[in-house]
Amino acid sequence: MNRSVLIVGFVLFVAMLGSNLPAPLYELYRVRFGASTFAMTVVFAAYPLALVATLIGFARLPDAIGRRPVLAFGIAAAALGSIVFAFANGVPALLAARLCSAVAIGAIGAAGPPALVELDAAQDRRRAALVATFALSLACGVAPFVSGVLAVTAPSPFVLPYVLHLVLCALAAASLALVPETRSAVVRDAAVAPRLTGLARRAFIGATLTSGIIWWLASLFVSILPAFVGTLLGARSPALQGGLALIVFVVSPLAQTFGRGISDRVAARAGLIGTVVALAALLGAVPARSLALFALGSVVAGAAHGLGYLGAQSLVNRVSPPAARARLSATFYAMTYVCIGVPILAVGALTSHVGLYVALAAVATVVALAALVLAAALPRAVRLPGEAAVNLTVR
Repeated sequence: MNRSVLIVGFVLFVAMLGSNLPAPLYELYRVRFGASTFAMTVVFAAYPLALVATLIGFARLPDAIGRRPVLAFGIAAAALGSIVFAFANGVPALLAARLCSAVAIGAIGAAGPPALVELDAAQDRRRAALVATFALSLACGVAPFVSGVLAVTAPSPFVLPYVLHLVLCALAAASLALVPETRSAVVRDAAVAPRLTGLARRAFIGATLTSGIIWWLASLFVSILPAFVGTLLGARSPALQGGLALIVFVVSPLAQTFGRGISDRVAARAGLIGTVVALAALLGAVPARSLALFALGSVVAGAAHGLGYLGAQSLVNRVSPPAARARLSATFYAMTYVCIGVPILAVGALTSHVGLYVALAAVATVVALAALVLAAALPRAVRLPGEAAVNLTVR
C-alpha cells in the first residue's frame, strides 16, 4: 500500500471524524439550548438529507476538475464545520455546522473512493474498498468516544474536540500536496458517461441498499441510541455512551480485516443478517434492563457493519468503469444517506406519539424485514468491467 493511498485514507478519516464529534454532545446541547428531542433529531437528520443534495452536486465535479481539488475542498468544509460548532449558540448554528459537515462528506464521498482505486498500483478494488471502509468506520467510533470523554473531563467540552479536529484538518490539507492527480484521459475526454445495465445495475442497487441499511444501524449509535441508553437503561454518562459507539466502530474495521477474503455477496449478506440479529438484541435489552445485552448487540452491530459495508463498497468498486467512478461513488453515498435519514426522521416523529422504544421498535422491524429480503435478492456473481461475461455496457 503506497503513501498516496494512506494519505487519502487519512483525509477520509479526518472528514468523517468531524461529522461525528458532536454525537455524544447532542443531549448536552439540547439542555444547554433548551431544545426539544425532536429538534435535536432534526439537527442530526438534516445532515444525511442535506448530504444527498451535496453528493448530487459533486457527482461529476471530480471528473471535471480532478480528485485532489475536491478532496481539498472537502477538508476545508470539514474545518469550517468545526469552527461553527465551536462557536454554536443555538440550534440554528448546529444546523449550519451540520450542513458544513454534509458538504465535506459530499466532496470526500465523490472523490475519495475513486482516488483510492486509481492510486493503488494494482488497481485493487477490494483493497481500495478496505481502506475507505476502515477509515470511515474507525472515524465514526473514535469521534464520539473522544468527545464523550472530553465532555466529562475537559473544561471546555463544546470547544476542545473541534480545536483538535482543526489541527487534523490542517495536517490532512497539507498532506494532499503529496498526492498525485489521478483523473485520467478517458475521464476527461469521455463524451458519453458509461451507465450500468443488467446484472451490474442490479448489483449496484443491491450494494447501495445494503450500505444504507447497515449505515442506518451504525448511525443509531451516534444519534438515537445515546438517548435510548440514557433514558431507558439509566446510563447517562456521555463517556459511556461514546464507549458503546466505540464498540461498534472498533469491531467494524476488525470484521473488515478478517473478512477481506470472502466474496462481496457473502460479506454483504452477512452484514444484512447481522443487522437483524443486532436490532433484536438492542431492543431486547430494554425489557431485560440489561446493558450487557445492549453491549452484545453493539458487538454484533459492529461486525454486521464492517462486513456489510466492505461487501457493498467493494461491489460498487467492482462494477464501476473508470469514466463513471466519481458519479457512481456519489450516487452510492447519496442513496446510503437517504436510507439513513428517512428512518431516523421517522423515529423522531413517532417518538412524540408513542415513545422512543415503540418508535424505534416499529422502524427497526421494517428495516429488518427489508434487510432479509435484500439478503435473498443480492446477485450471485458480478465480474469486473471489461471481463467477457460482465453485464456492463456504455451507451
